[in-house]
Formats: sequence, structure tokens, C-alpha cells
Amino acid sequence: MSITVEELAIAVEMVMAEVVKIRRYLHQHPELSGEEAKTAQLVAQTCKNLGMDVRENIGGHGILATLKVDENKPWMAFRADMDALPIQDGKQRPYASRVTDKSHSCGHDAHTAIMLGLVHVLHAQREKLNRNIAFVFQPAEETCEGAASMLRDGVFGDIQPEQIYALHVYPYLPAGSIGLRVGPMCAAADMFDVQIFGRGGHAARPHECIDVVLVATQVIQSLHQIVGRRVNALHPAVLTIGQIHGGHAGNVIPDHISFSGTFRSLHPEAHEEIRSMMDRIIRQTAEAWGASAKFNLKQATPVLTNNSNLLSQAREIFKEVIPNTLLIDIEEPSMGGEDFAEFMRDIPGCLFRLGTGGSPETRYPLHHPCFDIEEESMRSGVAAFAALALNQK
Repeated sequence: MSITVEELAIAVEMVMAEVVKIRRYLHQHPELSGEEAKTAQLVAQTCKNLGMDVRENIGGHGILATLKVDENKPWMAFRADMDALPIQDGKQRPYASRVTDKSHSCGHDAHTAIMLGLVHVLHAQREKLNRNIAFVFQPAEETCEGAASMLRDGVFGDIQPEQIYALHVYPYLPAGSIGLRVGPMCAAADMFDVQIFGRGGHAARPHECIDVVLVATQVIQSLHQIVGRRVNALHPAVLTIGQIHGGHAGNVIPDHISFSGTFRSLHPEAHEEIRSMMDRIIRQTAEAWGASAKFNLKQATPVLTNNSNLLSQAREIFKEVIPNTLLIDIEEPSMGGEDFAEFMRDIPGCLFRLGTGGSPETRYPLHHPCFDIEEESMRSGVAAFAALALNQK
């Protein structure tokens, strides 16, 4: 049994006040990757209050809530991420972060709130479901560790979902629209840390030292040239250094320095080329200056490629059940990484973009200190997921 346009609109309207309330609470109380204890507690208790089966502490603070309507029916899954970023909230809003140097500047609070809205809708409409539903609330997406950790912990147990879906807020699309893309949606993403060790001393006597600041600048300049000079220009890739730590004072040459960053690509050969070049550049540049280096590469997440059959099915369901929602075909993939791809190694799935841009206040890019969303856009997120769940034949 499927749900009509009118029925779905009423069902979503009934949960929207709660969705906004949850999103604002989470926005005020962000928790970093691996620290999502209170967020997970809120999620688990909400699902338990509805009488759902809930497993906790999966791969960290991960949650699996299940809505079983018939043991003979197939399973489908939805996933939301819960973690925040180490960024000071720059907004002047009543619901701005209350935690210093932590904020939901990537919209994961909205993802969690949308999913809990979906939980309420599907629980109320469970007699119309032709699928059992697994709700995955994932920690540590920002560090690209949470999905793999949950999978290693056997998140699904004996459940074998036939399809899985997620969404990500997107300020570059109009608020309430849904972005669809056939093929690659997000890039493969690796994280890395580099430590360089030299000999410290007085700033006035650099000849007695091995200046790790100088070595680090040489290494960073060389790393930034990999994409432009070693990677095929037709294979999109990007390398960024986002963090540097070192030094004690302006007149002291330190004996060690560290920096970290990420690189992303859409092509396996380019990705392997970057990995091997980084190792050689870091090691050989450090040695050339008499220093030593440690290079720690964390292979984070593969390219996320939407399943074409499920995407076509979703498009038709959206047109039928949420006809007033603007569907936008995204022409180019994002170089952002998304560890939802880990779930899609074995389960066909799709990631959608949820447009959240409206006023100037909600068009700041992801990871910006002033990032915010048009909260009404969450209605489309709840409705889109509910339509997928309730209109499966």
C-alpha cells in the first residue's frame, strides 16, 4: 500500500515542529567525531519511546533503530550522521552553538533531525509499509571513520538491506529542492598527518640547527604541486593542508613541526599516484635538509557512486508523491568525501543533495563558521525519505 500526496503532506506536517526543535537543540549542543554520546542518547531514547528495537554503541556512538513490519518482507535502510566540527560558531542566532570551538557547520544536526522526523512518520504509517526499515545514526563522519567502524562492529547483524539512502544539506541549491546525480557524487578522500624532526636552537644561529619550519614549507610547496604536475588534468583531484602546529617563540627554531590535510580524487589511478608521490616527496625533502619525517596516511573513503536503477526509481517516486518539490540534476560531482560510500560497497544506494540555501544567511558554504540552513527545507528531506519508504512495491 502506498501513500498519497495529500496523506504524505499531512504526515510530514505533523512532525515538522519536532524536527525543528531537535535540530536547534543539536545545533546548540554539538559534539565532535567520536564524542557524540549525548546526541546518541537523544536519538536512542526517541526511538525507544516509540517502541522500536534499538542497538547502541555500534562502532563508537552509532545507533541502529529498526522498524519491523513483517519478518518475511525485505529491508531498506536510511543513514544520518551526527557529528560536529571543531569550528567556532560565528552566527548571531538564538540557537547558535553554546560550546566553544564546536559547531554543526556541516549540517549533520539537520541530518539527524530529518531522520528522527522520518522515524516518527514511518512509525505512524507503518501499516502502509512494504519494507522493514533500518535507521542508521552514524558517528564520526567528519573524520571518515564512523561508517567503517559501524560496519566492523556488525551494524546490521542478520539484517540484509536491499537498498540504502542518505542525504546531505547543500547551500548551493534552492531551499527545499532535491539534487540528483547519476554516477559519481562524491570523491574518494584520504586524510594524512606529517611530522618533521630536526634540531632546534637560537633563531640567530640557524647554521647550528636543522630548521623544521623551512623543511615543512618546502614539503608543503612540493605537495601542492602534485595535482598540477603529476596528475592527468582530466582526472579531478585536490590536495589541501588544513592544519599546522609547531614552534615556541619567534626567536626559537623548533626541533619538530607537524601538519595535516586531505586529498580527494575521482579516479583510482590518480589516487594511487598521489599517495606514492606524497611518500617520496615528504621523505626525500626532509632527508635533503638533514631532517627526518613520519607520514601517516589514513585511507578514508572510496568514491561514492549512486546506483542508477535506484536513482531512476527515486526520481519517479519523487515526481509522483512530492510533485511540488523541485528536482535538480547535478552536473558535476563534489570533491568532498562522504563515508556513506562505505555502506554502499555492499548495499546499492543513493546520496541526495537537500537544497538549504535561501537568504544570504543560509548561503554560506559548508564548514564556514556562519553556516546555517533554511529550516523549512528539512520538510523536503523528511518527505523524500518517507516517499521512498512508503512507495516501494
